[in-house]
Amino acid sequence: MATTGEVNLPHRSRRAAEKLAAKGVEERTQPAARKMHFLWAKQMGQAGSVGKTSLFQLRALVERVREAPGVELYDAVEAGVPTDIVKLIAKATGEPASVIMGLAGVSQTTFVRNEAANRPLPDVAGHRIMAYLRLLATLRRMLDESGDPEQMKTFDLEGWFARWVHEKLPELGNKTPADLLRNPEGQRAVEQVLERMRGGLAA
Repeated sequence: MATTGEVNLPHRSRRAAEKLAAKGVEERTQPAARKMHFLWAKQMGQAGSVGKTSLFQLRALVERVREAPGVELYDAVEAGVPTDIVKLIAKATGEPASVIMGLAGVSQTTFVRNEAANRPLPDVAGHRIMAYLRLLATLRRMLDESGDPEQMKTFDLEGWFARWVHEKLPELGNKTPADLLRNPEGQRAVEQVLERMRGGLAA
């Protein structure tokens, strides 16, 4: 006999109630979906094209990164970098998506799983992708300031950078720029190398 205040449910009903209760706990403990930051949202509104259009989209994104204050870039990374940004970089530079995933430090399995669930890149990968975009923005600024305007019309900046980040450089202890995207100190070291190369990129 059930004690006072206890409801005597059939076995199946009791199991169903336990499952519902467990589901409620699970839903409460799952992190809330992060709203896409407008830095990325603008880009996603143009997504879906290939070829030269992808290059124009990447350049527009790099320009927004270049103009944005630091706190805005911080917020954009905290909100989550969409997986589509990896695909955009790959299309615009002609690099396989797997190479950009490797640069970001995210496995293909994790990338596909996050993409299917409409989740952003893992935080560490998001920071590396932002570092990649910031270096492109730095390079664009340097070339605008010191490059030959006529040469710049035909110089494939994005393609050059995509290849360069995988070259081992003596200035970086025979590491590649991609290796150093893992933390802010490494990113600064790469920026210093670019600064020393000023004026000789589009030769």
